[in-house]
Amino acid sequence: MRRLKQFFHKLSIRKKMLTILCLVGMLPVLVLGISLGINSYRTVLKYREKDMTNTLQQACGIVDYQMYTCQQMMNYFVYNQDVINFLECDPTKKTQRYELYQEVSNTIGALKYQNLIMESVTIYSEGIRQSFGNETHPLKDLYKESWYRDGIRDKEWVFDENTLDLISIYKIPSYSGIESYVAVRTDIPTLFESLNQLAVEQYGVHVQTQNDEIWNFSGKKCTDKNGIYVSFRENKKDYLWVQQDLNQMDATVTYFQKKSNISPFSGRAFLMIAVQVSACLICIILLGRRFAKYLSRPLEELTEEIQSMDEMNIQATVHSNREDEMGILINSYNHMMRRIQELIRENYETQIARKEFEMKALQAQINPHFLYNSLSMINWKAIEAGEEEISQVTLALSAFYRTTLNKGRTWISLRLALQNIQAYVQLQLWMHDNDFNVHYDVDEKLLDYELPSLIFQPFVENALEHGLDIKEDPDHQIWFRIWEDPQTDLIYVSIRDNGIGMDTDTLAHVLEYHATGYGVKNVNDRMKLSFGEAYTIQIKSEQGKGTEVLLHFPKVQKGESNES
Repeated sequence: MRRLKQFFHKLSIRKKMLTILCLVGMLPVLVLGISLGINSYRTVLKYREKDMTNTLQQACGIVDYQMYTCQQMMNYFVYNQDVINFLECDPTKKTQRYELYQEVSNTIGALKYQNLIMESVTIYSEGIRQSFGNETHPLKDLYKESWYRDGIRDKEWVFDENTLDLISIYKIPSYSGIESYVAVRTDIPTLFESLNQLAVEQYGVHVQTQNDEIWNFSGKKCTDKNGIYVSFRENKKDYLWVQQDLNQMDATVTYFQKKSNISPFSGRAFLMIAVQVSACLICIILLGRRFAKYLSRPLEELTEEIQSMDEMNIQATVHSNREDEMGILINSYNHMMRRIQELIRENYETQIARKEFEMKALQAQINPHFLYNSLSMINWKAIEAGEEEISQVTLALSAFYRTTLNKGRTWISLRLALQNIQAYVQLQLWMHDNDFNVHYDVDEKLLDYELPSLIFQPFVENALEHGLDIKEDPDHQIWFRIWEDPQTDLIYVSIRDNGIGMDTDTLAHVLEYHATGYGVKNVNDRMKLSFGEAYTIQIKSEQGKGTEVLLHFPKVQKGESNES
């Protein structure tokens, strides 16, 4: 195998293509030829099986109908009043009993005339002390029959090995409790005549009951160890066979034929397929040589052009006027080279933009320091002047901007977020003359987890501006709560007010409004971007009662955020 690979690698591209074309072309043709042959043979078997199934169903239908007719006649017979009167008649009244026997005998004769499969009908009864002809016998004679066995069921078919007949037993009802039965003896060749007609030439038929009693196509019990049925049973895979149930006697009929007898029907098809496959293989070899030459020539030209491009600079391109796959390959290569040049330029511009961004970030770090120093100076001046309230306002403003800017970080701990809100609320209290109250309910163990900055302030601002400021009732309240759901391990934050609330239309579109500043939609988009689409903001509101904003998000430790 290794030498074969080495030999193949040393071949020219044209010879390689010829070899591959021949192999690739031959393989599907061979597979197709074999598949067609197999499918042709299977199709023959399929239609033959279908034909055998239909034939067997018709033959079994005839047998079932004959046995059903026999059963219906015997159901009529056991309830025939003449039969019951005969069995119930006082044995001492011999004349009357003989007359009733004649009626019963005539009825039996009529049944046998109407149904040819009935060979004999015999009554066994406790009320009969001695036999009347061949049709009536004492009950004790039933137990002496060679085919009788204990546990035989009513209307069950049994086999008499001595006479090779089928016998069915029917119980006769009695008003006086006399136990009586009628046995119907059926002639098997007559019963299975429709099946016997199927067993011609290479076909075989056998019937098997639930008690493993088997008859071959001639209607005799199968005892020939070298017979056709024995061969079929031991080599079923070599036979095409179908089965059909005989419902009236709990038996199964098998109709079979050797597959070797079917093969000659598809021999000509195999020969035709072999000729066609050979012709296709010759055509593949001849056409493969021309195709290999046609396909290898542009590949060789492309190789030379690419090699010449390697010796030049990166701006060199390969030129071709072809419109087939080779042309598409060359044009794609040209596009790739142009794209590489664009990426180099974009990378250079990105490096310059990054340097400018770093400079702006440095400036952003310097400007807050100037702001903090200025606020600190105002605070000390207010203390020197004894203006305590101005000092407190200055400290609150300094705390608000310190937690808002957060040294340029986009993520902030819940502790700093809470301090930011408290500073903002304190400033708003001075601006509103302390006309509202804020209630905090915070789980302290959650304050070290982080979330994106500037999340809570817009909702507190909206609670004041759109809820409490336009409320006529002087009872102005805000509740700020942070807690944990132990089942989901999520952090929940609720900001609730008792303002004027919102109508249903406003509530339905509040997350879609594009505010001019840093609004609710902006916060909702940042929450989904930071934690996922499932972590959207929920807003509940009712006119005249107030609004509640509910946020939930997973626990994020410091350093685990996606802050860039």
